[in-house]
Amino acid sequence: MIDDYAKHAAVWDWDGYDNTPEYDYWCDYAGQFGNKVLIPMCALGQVGAYMAQKGLNVTSFDITKEMIYEAQKRYGSVENLTLEIADVCNFQFSEKNFDFTFLASQDLHLLNDIIAVKEAFVSIASHLRNGACLALELILPARESYEYPTKTFYPRVPNYQDKNVWKEGKGRYDAKTKKHHIDQVIYIQDNKGTESFNYSIVLQYFERDDILKVLNDSGFIVIGEYCNRRKEAWTPQDGEWIVEAIKQ
Repeated sequence: MIDDYAKHAAVWDWDGYDNTPEYDYWCDYAGQFGNKVLIPMCALGQVGAYMAQKGLNVTSFDITKEMIYEAQKRYGSVENLTLEIADVCNFQFSEKNFDFTFLASQDLHLLNDIIAVKEAFVSIASHLRNGACLALELILPARESYEYPTKTFYPRVPNYQDKNVWKEGKGRYDAKTKKHHIDQVIYIQDNKGTESFNYSIVLQYFERDDILKVLNDSGFIVIGEYCNRRKEAWTPQDGEWIVEAIKQ
């Protein structure tokens, strides 16, 4: 991790690529279940702000206070959007009847173990109405270890007029522990020069059967398993796994 996370939060959206199709996907998905949306582990909160601007009633939260502070700077005036600092494994909001919630991309893998995952599911379930939907996007663990060397990543679309931001990153996956280690250096160049800081995370991958069990134990019933956002059926050969579950 890094000591001054505010620097990272300020350039979290360093890649200026247009994510509107993804945001519309979540709007359409939520709309099938209702208007009240809960977004855990929201980071900078871009998708929540977009969904609120489309008329949904959104509560987004993240455990990293610097992310929420930056989100409040950018989106604090957006109607129908609430931004909170909270831990997905143990949070309590006044609203207990959300219609839809999701953990996109690899967010759930930021939790250290299956015990934390169950705590998150229980906390989430306590804020959903019966019949509400939880959508998960996961990566299933590979059977062999691998690593990849340092690579430089530039923004697909430059996102700032006053600075340039790029990254260097390398990583390795340990099949025994099912942990994916990622080490990055973030560079920020402006008229004062170039500064950099290190950022490291560990993603924990989980077995399908373990996730299904804790979903069931937490009060959810799985109604769909897919390999992509087009909702094509998942097979054991697929590494990407999307789960659609309903609170009982």
